[in-house]
Amino acid sequence: MILGPEISRRFVEIGDDTQVQQCGIDLRVGSIYEIEGEGVLDYSNEKRRLPHYRRIFSSEEDSKISLDRGIYLVKVADRIKVPEDVAALVYPRSSLLRMGCTLYTAVHDPGYEGYPEYLLHVMNPITLYRYARIAQILFIRCSGVTGTYSGIYQKR
Repeated sequence: MILGPEISRRFVEIGDDTQVQQCGIDLRVGSIYEIEGEGVLDYSNEKRRLPHYRRIFSSEEDSKISLDRGIYLVKVADRIKVPEDVAALVYPRSSLLRMGCTLYTAVHDPGYEGYPEYLLHVMNPITLYRYARIAQILFIRCSGVTGTYSGIYQKR
């Protein structure tokens, strides 16, 4: 079951009520990075190596950015804290899709907290302004959870 916005807003540190939607909470652009270099993944994460990220935009410092076609990493401005019996799913806002861009996201496991990062795929040039709302997060109640998130992205 999707938890409505009156419950969901307890799990996101929002800027104001503009972010509260019918089924979830809008997430805002915090920082944008270009991805440079190779990443490495393996089964055990023993050899995992993230590529280098070069920050090209910060909502705290910049008023807008124009992005050409390409792939960017976006760190949201809103801190989330997923309860132990809840998971979170994130989707691009339809306005972002209508502009020729999308986000690639992942499940936020029970217990995750931090400022999530997503992959922004720009297929048509776009200008983003400070704290632009680009995604919507939905929280769903879980049963039979077997632990909480404790990975390297916790509290980042």
